[in-house]
Amino acid sequence: MEQQQCGARSGLRRIDRITRKVGIALCWSHAIAIALTAAEAILRTATSWWVISWALTAALLVIWVLLRAAQKGLLRGAASTAGREADPCSPEEPPHYDRAA
Repeated sequence: MEQQQCGARSGLRRIDRITRKVGIALCWSHAIAIALTAAEAILRTATSWWVISWALTAALLVIWVLLRAAQKGLLRGAASTAGREADPCSPEEPPHYDRAA
């Protein structure tokens, strides 16, 4: 049982790292796509080389969404296997900041 939790933690760390890197790449790709589109609008060129950057942005967005969904699923799975001591979102259990000292 403990080995499963340890494996889940390493899997969670790995997907966290990958999700973060894809998110950073997504932000940079989006910024580059905007800059290239603005440059073409200002220069009024007939080339459409900026389309590639928008396609890359769309692909990275899809990948990031799928990774984020998997990450959320792993987090929920880890929380349910760790036991339900005190779920802060549970209506019968008040949040920790709501309790008196």
